[in-house]
Amino acid sequence: MRVRDLLDMPGLGLRLLTDVTGLDRAIKHVYTTDLPDPGRYLTQGDLVLTGMIWCREPGDADRFVRALARAGAGVLGAGEALGSVPPEVIDACGRHGVALLAVPAETSFAAVTDEVGRRLSGDRATAMTRVLGRRRRLLSAVAEGAGLDEMFRLMGREIGMPCWLLTGTGQLVGGTSAALPRPVALRLAAEYLKADRLPAEIPVLKLGATRDNATGSDGGDWGDWGDVDARYSLFGVGGEPRLTSWFLACAGRDQDWAHELRESVAELAADVALERARLDAGRAGDRKLAEAIVTRLAADGSSSAEIASLMRAADMSPDARYLVAALRADTDGRMGGVPAERWRCDLAVELAVPHGDRALVAALGEEVIVLVPLRDSPGRDRAEPDGPPPAHAFADRLRETQPVFEADRSRLRLSVGVSTPAFGVAALAGALHEASSARRLAALRGSGGSGRSGSAAISAAISAAISVVTSDEVASHELLLASVPGTVLRSFRERLLGPLLAYDEQHRAELLGTLREFLACSGSWNACAAKMYVHVNTVRYRIRRIEELTGRDLSCLDDRVDFFLALRIT
Repeated sequence: MRVRDLLDMPGLGLRLLTDVTGLDRAIKHVYTTDLPDPGRYLTQGDLVLTGMIWCREPGDADRFVRALARAGAGVLGAGEALGSVPPEVIDACGRHGVALLAVPAETSFAAVTDEVGRRLSGDRATAMTRVLGRRRRLLSAVAEGAGLDEMFRLMGREIGMPCWLLTGTGQLVGGTSAALPRPVALRLAAEYLKADRLPAEIPVLKLGATRDNATGSDGGDWGDWGDVDARYSLFGVGGEPRLTSWFLACAGRDQDWAHELRESVAELAADVALERARLDAGRAGDRKLAEAIVTRLAADGSSSAEIASLMRAADMSPDARYLVAALRADTDGRMGGVPAERWRCDLAVELAVPHGDRALVAALGEEVIVLVPLRDSPGRDRAEPDGPPPAHAFADRLRETQPVFEADRSRLRLSVGVSTPAFGVAALAGALHEASSARRLAALRGSGGSGRSGSAAISAAISAAISVVTSDEVASHELLLASVPGTVLRSFRERLLGPLLAYDEQHRAELLGTLREFLACSGSWNACAAKMYVHVNTVRYRIRRIEELTGRDLSCLDDRVDFFLALRIT
């Protein structure tokens, strides 16, 4: 109830002694006291009734009212049994923003307490009726498989504020309001992953201002953002790991909400968790079929007709156009006790959903393979309407999640390879090979390995939490290296460069650096000397020493190629 409701109660005769701004102040409890400083016993929303026995000396009124304000008790009822309310009490209430009511001598505090108690009980009963009715509607919607859109439609009117459902990687699943801007969704996801406990309150900065103020809670840069524009409260949906779970982002501070609103949001989170469990159960069956398809695509000599039949069973056209992505996720931390294959597949699903509602996901060894159906297009590998080619659009969206993966406490490292579009089932096996080879190169780049050449977008991914490579971005020798087993590559590098590494470690001769610059300068003695700021004879001496230690001839193209490849192996 509110102060205006209390003033309207017949028979009490209460009067408002402060300004009318206090008329809409909420009253949740009643507390009677004549202690000089009752602050420790008060709670937010209390109506404090007092006989003012404590008001004897200057300063008593200010101390008493200040204690109320600090405790959040915003309404004071002053009894007039001992006389009119003193001016200093009225002044103190005005200064500290406490609504002051005069309780006439003929009205007992018990009568005020009883009336407030009856009104609050009625309000709680009405609220409980609304809660139960809403609960029945939501449960019916879940039981009938109404889906997330219907849930948010039902709850939109009840909550009365913007609320969105997002994945742990920042993908928007649904909501009661217009879609969130992509940078805001990614920021919220990063803060959700970092939060010590939930619900968590997150300030979000508005777009379009200076970069100087654009820092997250960890000091990270979030783009051209300005001052704080809005605050969001984040609520977890489901369990661990957070990276593959969902969460609700609601506008406002949950601490400022009424109890009924907090309950409504908690109900929505619980029902969304039920819907997520239903979707996961359906995916479990689909995943068995997906594993059969991917296993046959990876095997030599598999029948295209058999694979096409399995794809039809999975409700995927064997004649459609697909992207194939290969992912591998490694982590230094635990992922909530969830088996590795499961959370990796769940992560792949969340990353693929914005690109294809019917994406097919299955584990293949240490990798997870994703088949993403694309919209029909008349040309091979043509860009989608008003956008980049499909493989690049897919890769760019994954790269946008870099701050999210950096925020995850499991220190996850994700390497992804993306094929060019494959037309029909006959092309899928080759696309799978492309994606896996690109994925291995992405892992090399992500660990700070070879690949100083190539596109700027790939080079920027070195030592990143997420490294993405599309097959058409890969130079021929890089794709070759990515296709060779790591043990073979390391053995080749050790045999060729091991003597140079050992000599440099013992003599600090810079043979390896000289070799790298010599090859980068296409074997030019003068250009190499100029880049290294040494005399040309020094370069000649070092190259001769390299040839003596390795038994190779750097005037021979074959030997130069071997050195070039060895230098690009981590």
